[in-house]
Amino acid sequence: MTTIGARHRNLRDETVDELRRLILGGDLEPGAHLTELAISERLGVSRLPVREAFRRLEAEGLLEAIPRRGVRVAQLDSDELETVREIRVALELMAVRRTVERGDDEVLAELRALLEAGNGQSPDSGAAKLDELNDEFHELLSRGSGSRFLSDSLRSVRNQAHHLVGGKSAAVARSWEEHARIIEAVLDRDAEFAMLLMRRHLAVRHENQGLPKPAGS
Repeated sequence: MTTIGARHRNLRDETVDELRRLILGGDLEPGAHLTELAISERLGVSRLPVREAFRRLEAEGLLEAIPRRGVRVAQLDSDELETVREIRVALELMAVRRTVERGDDEVLAELRALLEAGNGQSPDSGAAKLDELNDEFHELLSRGSGSRFLSDSLRSVRNQAHHLVGGKSAAVARSWEEHARIIEAVLDRDAEFAMLLMRRHLAVRHENQGLPKPAGS
């Protein structure tokens, strides 16, 4: 089995990404107590990048510090879900609008490439790849906004939304279809339609999870 320590990406970022994946994927359950030693052994890295990952994921709200005992996976609080969703909708719409308005050539080119890559995947055999492309879609729109603060805020609230419902949606093919339509609207520089599609996309995802829809959807 290949561990993170055997790869060549930025080790700190790789460790954060993998630990986040374990939390959002349910491998590390809410309330689970984590230690630097246990996680460093599990991921095949030293304790330093794990310590950094703990700090970053605590800032994202996925981990909670326990005085003199390390950290634990944040407990689910369904009472906060509606608030988190409302914030996410507002930020996602802002990101879409600003991406269209800025029209950054590099971001638009990456969105075109993303659209081509996603449309070439089979809904069944390409599920893992579509899941990856779905994540990249949201990251690209965040970056296209031109605001690092907005990107960081969106990443945090998106992770919180997933965590509060016990993980990411399994409907990756359906998500990609909706993302593809949003990309097409962005490439057409139609901010109003792209925002409408994004709002509908989030409302459908929330409804399918059997929990409250975002306000105004």
